[in-house]
Amino acid sequence: MKRLSLFALIPAPAFAHQGDHSHAGLLHLLTEPDHLLLMALAVAAVVYVAVKVRR
Repeated sequence: MKRLSLFALIPAPAFAHQGDHSHAGLLHLLTEPDHLLLMALAVAAVVYVAVKVRR
């Protein structure tokens, strides 16, 4: 668990497209590659933690 918490402290560059999201709808959030990548990372993190907790 210490490795996982130390990993969260490592700074990473943020790559995002320009512009604000005030006009963006759900379709935009579900079709942009950068949004999909972050959602996939979040799902992978939840699955990882769930598997570790169940063991």
